[in-house]
Amino acid sequence: MTISPAAFDFAFQEISERSKKSLYQRDFAAWLSDVLGERMYDKMAGISEDVLFGKHPRTLVKSANGSGKTHSAARWALWWCTAFPADESLAILTAPTLRQVSLGTLAYIKSAHGDQKMRAAKEGKPNPWPGWISEQGEWKYSAPGGNQTLAVARVPGASDAVSTFQGLRKTGGRNFIMLDEAGGVSRDIFLAIDALMTSGDSRMGGIGNPDRRGTAFYDAFTDPRVMREYNLHTISAYDLPTLTGEVVYPDDPEKERMLHKGLTSAKWVFERERLWKMGGEIEYDEQFDFERNRTGRPDGRFKAKVQGQFPDEDDHTFFPEEPILRARERTIEPAEDDKLVLGVDLATTGTDESVIVVNHGGQVRVFDKKISYMDGDEMRETTGTWAKEDELSAARRVHAVAKWTGASEVRVDAAGIGAGIATNLERLDEFHPRDYLVIRVSGGRSSSDADRWANTRAQNHDYLRELLAIDALDLDETDDILKDQLLNVTYDLNKRGAVQITPKVKMRTEMHGSPDRLDAVIYAIVDSTPLVDPPLGDLQSGDLVSLDPWDLIQDDPYSALYPL
Repeated sequence: MTISPAAFDFAFQEISERSKKSLYQRDFAAWLSDVLGERMYDKMAGISEDVLFGKHPRTLVKSANGSGKTHSAARWALWWCTAFPADESLAILTAPTLRQVSLGTLAYIKSAHGDQKMRAAKEGKPNPWPGWISEQGEWKYSAPGGNQTLAVARVPGASDAVSTFQGLRKTGGRNFIMLDEAGGVSRDIFLAIDALMTSGDSRMGGIGNPDRRGTAFYDAFTDPRVMREYNLHTISAYDLPTLTGEVVYPDDPEKERMLHKGLTSAKWVFERERLWKMGGEIEYDEQFDFERNRTGRPDGRFKAKVQGQFPDEDDHTFFPEEPILRARERTIEPAEDDKLVLGVDLATTGTDESVIVVNHGGQVRVFDKKISYMDGDEMRETTGTWAKEDELSAARRVHAVAKWTGASEVRVDAAGIGAGIATNLERLDEFHPRDYLVIRVSGGRSSSDADRWANTRAQNHDYLRELLAIDALDLDETDDILKDQLLNVTYDLNKRGAVQITPKVKMRTEMHGSPDRLDAVIYAIVDSTPLVDPPLGDLQSGDLVSLDPWDLIQDDPYSALYPL
């Protein structure tokens, strides 16, 4: 019997494809290179082997910021779904919130799926990856018995975690459970995952920042009874090619550049060395052309965000002592054209003090002059501190100090008594004309980056900390009250790993009073440029602005954020 050349070619191609698929099922790196044209840096490549083939079916990875962990997690799930028969395989993607799954692992999967579809269409070939990914976070494909699922994003509630995950399992038993932001995943979900791991072919991979103690993620790395059930890995920022010098794509400079672009940069790490370490010596690193602090003691944030380690129980002091002491020893002589602003914290109880702090070009002092002012028909005297009194009298004190100092801005707390004083200064005729701008500082509002700061209060505290770290402030060396308040500020990391300053109610107990001077200092040093000199110029709320939609489309049409 003679076989036609076309039939032979088809049969040979079929055998070749099966052989290739068999290879891919044993070799993730080969699949990654051949199918996606990608490679991983050494540390991540080793972790991938453990996730997919390691001794234990469960693998957890605690990682520094910007290690490419979510991108890698998406590749594990893609391999699981495409290198094996579709009717046997299922990837379940979860995280603390559905939004985190959608913007993380699932977004990378959708991008790669779309890329494969476009590439196949361009080459006139059928799509090698079946199906479609719906807006409900499900990767489905058509089968004789109806639509089947390859991957699904789910974040069940605590009460139905087991039933939700059990209802998703494939009859073939090949379940891959991917936990993104695993540090915030509840214990109930960890328990529910155990019910999916009964098949010998099922595996679990979890990745996350080690922001929080007292979680199931923390237990896996610290409790000997739990540790033996997992392959455990840690990725430090110092393991990344941006710091090690490892070249992943020696034959493709553009891919190498894009890889580095997606990873934490050496500059960011070295800046955190200076800002998030206490003590140590600042040294110049010739290799990176940057100043570094290799020897300082890392605080909790540095351990979690840079070293990929859990903070210690005592790593919660927010302002390190050394930059505070340097600021108390420093002398800054303000120039004539340096802006002078007032930060005002008003007492809310009889035991607290109202404080006016003057910031003149980085020289920060509680106003200590004694000046006269009119309180209605009565001539009185004031300094920059006084006990609680009514809003109008307090407003008159603030106005008198602002006039005497020639302040250009008066910043007050937007909540409580501060709001009333701001309103008086803005509206009452007796305070007009005035040469200063009244600015209300609201600590409870959303920060500019919810992944770094829980709210504006945390962001403002961090701004003060950075100014201290870069030696930009001159504090009064005799003001021990301010020093004590600075040293007593503590913080924690919330579920998103963002800094959250200890609430004032708790700080009041620890400090035996409210941090009045510290709050006034923070109001005095915050950057008001976006408000005073807004980047949008004279545009007001409600103004109509038009923009060409083509300007919104990124250069990379295959990125996870396309088209915005």
